[in-house]
Amino acid sequence: MKFLLGCFLTAFLVSMYCCSFAQTSYTVTGKVLTDNGTSAEGATITLLKYPDSSVVKSTICTQEGHFGFDHIKPGNYMVFAHKIGFHRLYSRQYNVVNDDIAINDITLRSLTDQLKEVTITDKRDYIEVRPDKTVLNVDRSIFAAGNSAFDVLSTAPGVRITDNQVLLKGGQKALIAINGKAIGQLNDEQLTELLKSYQSNMISQIELIPNPSAKYDATGGGGVINIILKKSKDIGFKANITESAAYGQDYRVNTGINLNYRTSKLNLFGSYSFADNKTPRLLDVDRTIGETALDVNYNSTTYLKNNSFNIGTDYSISPKQTIGALIYGYHNKIGIDKNNVTDIANNGMPDSNITTQSHIDRAISNLNYNLNYKGSFGKNDNTTLSADLDYSTYDRSSTELLKNNLYDAGGLPDQDAMWYIDNSPSHINVRSEKVDFSQALSKTGTLGIGIKNNQVNSNNMIDFKGKVDTAAHYVAVPSLTDHFIYDETINAGYVNYSDKFNKTSFAVGLRAEQTSSFSESLNPNKTVDRKYFNLFPNLEITQDIDKDNKFTLNYDRRIMRPNYQDLNPFVAYIDEYSYSTGNTLLKPEYISTYGLSDLYKDKYKLELSMRVTQDFFVPIFEQNDTTKVYTATTSNVGTRYEYNADLSLPVDITKWWKVDLNLFASYQRYDYYANDASKSTTDFVVQANQNFAITSSLRAELYTSWESPTYYGIKQYSDQWETRAGISQSVLNDNGSIRLTVTDIFNTDGDEYSSHYLNLDLTGHEKAGSRFIMATFTYRFGNQSVKNAARRIGGNVDEQKRLSGSSNEN
Repeated sequence: MKFLLGCFLTAFLVSMYCCSFAQTSYTVTGKVLTDNGTSAEGATITLLKYPDSSVVKSTICTQEGHFGFDHIKPGNYMVFAHKIGFHRLYSRQYNVVNDDIAINDITLRSLTDQLKEVTITDKRDYIEVRPDKTVLNVDRSIFAAGNSAFDVLSTAPGVRITDNQVLLKGGQKALIAINGKAIGQLNDEQLTELLKSYQSNMISQIELIPNPSAKYDATGGGGVINIILKKSKDIGFKANITESAAYGQDYRVNTGINLNYRTSKLNLFGSYSFADNKTPRLLDVDRTIGETALDVNYNSTTYLKNNSFNIGTDYSISPKQTIGALIYGYHNKIGIDKNNVTDIANNGMPDSNITTQSHIDRAISNLNYNLNYKGSFGKNDNTTLSADLDYSTYDRSSTELLKNNLYDAGGLPDQDAMWYIDNSPSHINVRSEKVDFSQALSKTGTLGIGIKNNQVNSNNMIDFKGKVDTAAHYVAVPSLTDHFIYDETINAGYVNYSDKFNKTSFAVGLRAEQTSSFSESLNPNKTVDRKYFNLFPNLEITQDIDKDNKFTLNYDRRIMRPNYQDLNPFVAYIDEYSYSTGNTLLKPEYISTYGLSDLYKDKYKLELSMRVTQDFFVPIFEQNDTTKVYTATTSNVGTRYEYNADLSLPVDITKWWKVDLNLFASYQRYDYYANDASKSTTDFVVQANQNFAITSSLRAELYTSWESPTYYGIKQYSDQWETRAGISQSVLNDNGSIRLTVTDIFNTDGDEYSSHYLNLDLTGHEKAGSRFIMATFTYRFGNQSVKNAARRIGGNVDEQKRLSGSSNEN
């Protein structure tokens, strides 16, 4: 703590000293008209920072409709125009770099002219392609309405969600960030829960960043997905209510409310959401071991009741300095009914049969506490300083009752039923401190530095007992009972610098991370003590070739650490022939990416990239040919090479019909450690998002995706495709909306695969409930331009991604 306070004080003194740097400022001017061609005298014009929509300056239009802002420092801005009797209007983004900006004439539409307001003033597309990233304007998507961030990402270009894994181009896991703050290494299940807690009506934009700066944690081989939450401006009260219900393959019910009250200095905010979902899942796995065939048919139903919340406050201790506090988290009650049937045959003839029924009662609570500070200094706010202190707790209770029945080839009981009880509690604490500092050194150059410390303690137990007599007497099964402790500390620091010279802009950064970890398993007694230090460089250069073409060259190096439960060596019992376990020897993987792209007319983009992943780890199956038992675990299998091409191609068919087309092609090679084997594959993905403006208030959307047969990890997948459709109608003077969507119309969203890795000969089919008809109603009341809280996820969320749930959990 003394170290942190010392760094905080040093950064503050440095910021005071650096305020002496001069910075050239510019002007932003424009003119506002009404839809009848007259000047919009008296209209209020507000200059906002982009993308967080914080207020920079405000003014009133002159009699001729002119407005202007002086002493504007370089950066990205947008303009908000408002006049009584007219629709509010937000402009596009403007980049103030090295010259004054004259904005094109702004036209305000009368409240009585609904058609013109929709078709003329709101020209933002759902997908915007830029040199360094792709931006999704969430409120322009029908599928997003009433859904969560998780659902929005399922149709994002280049994003693929497989078994709750959020993957970017080439199948690399992405680092998720909220308002630029990394969430980090959540396991797949917990990341899904977190993303589903953010409703789309809270989200302004989603940025897909393939080459993030050194300020972001080095975790995430696929780049960064940054979710930007909505912010508005005025003092007062606002509230949003969303109700959603879906029926199909079982059901989904969601309800949520967001509240915000703001005065000139104090901001109070909170939200609560509840979800009640029932989801089926089936898994069919066939294995062949010599002359023996094992056919496993697994069916389960998951009952989830999710309660998530946040409550917090921001207080302006001065016009340029804010302190805040935040408490957020969720509590889940989960029930899982499982029915597993294993048919065994020898030489093509039935041999025996095993049925396994089980029920899991699970409760998960996650609480997060955050204190934060943010300030800007200097005449032109050319110095910023921010700090976060975080503490998180994660508690899981899980009890499972299993029953095994064994039958002979004739279907008669082979022996008495076998009963087991599995109790596996888990408790994890995470503490984090971070400080970030930035200084404008010139009118275009900015220096950033920061430090971060994370400390994690994980305590896990498994108590597995078997029934030994008819009196319900259970005794411990030694091979399946264990106690696992894991401690980890990560110290990190970074420096980055960005600047622009003539038609060339660049950003260069270096992040250093030092990791110390210690794990101990008591049965058997085994410890793993690791210490490693890594440097993660980052470089991006953009060159304006001509007025139509912008070339971007980039390189970065990143790391993907295992989540904590993938390191947990507990052996989870599924049936007599199926187990899953963690791997205490699992090492992080390192990813190096080289890329080149061309952005044509700020609309069409072609990206070429090469990515090399060392110590690539994936879930695998280890099979014992003698006992016929196969165990699911995660292992470092080798080195993965990817050569990718990605094309973003928006097409305007007519004025009312627009298609956003994304084409992805990849060649991949795996060099395995085992037996010096290798495997090559291709991958082709097509995503088409069609938008139809039927009337001023009625819109429709159709989404289709297809992926060719491909190979990933140790599995060969069949091709996969999905179609969904939606329609939206504005109601209640645009304060409400009704939307109807159908997901996975043809019920094709599932995985079919085969694996022939080492001694494994396996085919499988997995399918979760995915076809639903969903109706959503959204209503907004109060002052809808109240500025939302600066939603902070805190500084330790990179570790929350690694809190729970191995990828092998059932």
